[in-house]
Amino acid sequence: MRSAVALTRRSVSWDEPLLATAPGQAPLPFPGMPAVLPVPVDRSDTELSRRAMRQPVARFMQALTEVLSGERPPRQMAAWMTPDVHASLCSRLIAHARVSRKGASSTARLVSVHVAMIHENAMEVAGRMVHRGRSRAVAVRLELLTNHRGRTHWTCTALEWA
Repeated sequence: MRSAVALTRRSVSWDEPLLATAPGQAPLPFPGMPAVLPVPVDRSDTELSRRAMRQPVARFMQALTEVLSGERPPRQMAAWMTPDVHASLCSRLIAHARVSRKGASSTARLVSVHVAMIHENAMEVAGRMVHRGRSRAVAVRLELLTNHRGRTHWTCTALEWA
């Protein structure tokens, strides 16, 4: 294997400072050098709506976390999911049902929530839950749908967890 010195075809002394940077590379913020500017933050309507939806989505994801851990019955999520998503949730919970360990803390908690607005009527949410010392990923797609009474509300149209 060739060394880095052989690849550059010149010897570099450790005493001489390397001031030249590669083309297009920003210098590191060493003392006496100008600081690197931060990346601009998008403050568009999508960003504002994502921020506004974070708390309600976090409550929904916490309730879903409790259903997945067995602390809450899945029927409580039926109003917030399409019938096919709710049926798949119930069938998967039944298929993977385990006997809970007695004396062990079974409280599941939601650790992080990330909201991505696809467009104004749809968002995808990724969350991480911790249950019995293990982390699990939960992902949902929420869409703004109109119910039979003409009211619009966010409904879970897709659910995955691992």
